Amino acid sequence: MYNILVTGVGSIIGYGIIDGLRKSGLPVNITGIDIYDDAYGGFCSDRFVQGVRAADPGFIDFINDLTDRNNIDLIIPGIEPDLYTLWENRDRLRTKVVFGNELCLNLAKDKLYTFNYLSAFDISLIPTLHAVSYEQCVTQLGVPFLLKPVLSSASKGIERISTMEEFEFFTNRIHGHCVYQRIVSSMDEEYTSAVFGDGKGGYFDSIILKRTLSGEGSTNRALRVEDDLIQDYITRLCQILKPVGPLNIQLRKEEGVVYLLEINTRVSSSCSIRTMMGYNEPEMCVRYFLMNESIQKGNRTARKAIRYIADFKID
Repeated sequence: MYNILVTGVGSIIGYGIIDGLRKSGLPVNITGIDIYDDAYGGFCSDRFVQGVRAADPGFIDFINDLTDRNNIDLIIPGIEPDLYTLWENRDRLRTKVVFGNELCLNLAKDKLYTFNYLSAFDISLIPTLHAVSYEQCVTQLGVPFLLKPVLSSASKGIERISTMEEFEFFTNRIHGHCVYQRIVSSMDEEYTSAVFGDGKGGYFDSIILKRTLSGEGSTNRALRVEDDLIQDYITRLCQILKPVGPLNIQLRKEEGVVYLLEINTRVSSSCSIRTMMGYNEPEMCVRYFLMNESIQKGNRTARKAIRYIADFKID
């Protein structure tokens, strides 16, 4: 029996990880944690413990105590704050954690660093500016253009800028910690791809979904596609980044050119959809990080998926 700790089980990622573990067929005992005592994933876990925020000074002690008391073999982070705090304190942890490599973790946190780092390579990127005037943005990006916080994810804080007044207001609101980007294509050409990296510049398996987003920034509808342009792009990106384990790559396509939106070095919010389609990231994590197995490509099943809201009775 493998004892797995999943964090942030109140999130769509957290209970998506639990779903993948259940469907893997592996002998797992799941401990779920979340800061809320009624987190849905807690009811899907074998054991639920109300946790503390990743920013809490006692977070790592809490994780280590939980690891010791429940003989945890592997931690799969379900939310980014947990992932980054665990990474920053990795030398203090007493069990294995699903971590990507340091480069991917740093790129996932910082859109400006992502653009600057990848600009040195032969790979198409969205035109991106930082610390420039409104006039420069208009000249180089056109109107409207996007303002994105340097440190953000799941489409949080993105603003569509059409006027000087909007530019100054939103730039000042986040103290200039933002980038400005040209609007590439539309939501009709947005894709989310997952790869499970081998750490050497390749990957064991991958899947590409054409998607639409919900208001929360997660995938709402998904269509599994085979696209040579996107496959070539993510292959090239993996050669550069050499990811280890799960890497989520968000892309857009315009006039036959693929552009990177962002990367996330973790299991993503599309986890349960991918599991349903034969790409089970949580199972891969257990097999690779804990069982030291090479990952075999899964058999693809469903091609389309939609998400819906359901109710769960607590008592």
